[in-house]
Amino acid sequence: MEFGWINGINLTAVILLILINIVALKTGDAEGFSSKYRIINVLEQIGRYGCMIFMVLPIWIKNWKFGFQSVGEMSLWIASTVILLLLYGFLWIKKRRGGISTLYGLAIIPVVLFLMNGVLLRHYSLIAASLLFGVCHLMIVRESQN
Repeated sequence: MEFGWINGINLTAVILLILINIVALKTGDAEGFSSKYRIINVLEQIGRYGCMIFMVLPIWIKNWKFGFQSVGEMSLWIASTVILLLLYGFLWIKKRRGGISTLYGLAIIPVVLFLMNGVLLRHYSLIAASLLFGVCHLMIVRESQN
């Protein structure tokens, strides 16, 4: 399966991630975490927005097209994207009763989603952005727990 210059399914996934976070903010479930180190905050935001852009646009990919090597990869991509988004929404609902494991789950799921997409779509910019986002995001969550 091949996508053109924009990946509509991943655009939907990014919009759903954003909507889940907006609802969490409006209901008071989301807390604003930040690092005491400005560079960590900046790098996390670069990684976060880079992931969102690279999920949708095949920037720096040959022929400006997304694609899978096999139907199995595409099936894994669809199933895991749906499962991760459902799990992410569920964890936000559970957050009030959840502990530190719920907090780390909320931090890790978007990273896994971005990284998995990068690997399956062979989008190396998305892989790099997801690793940057993941490392910085987890550092911020860990720092907020101390």
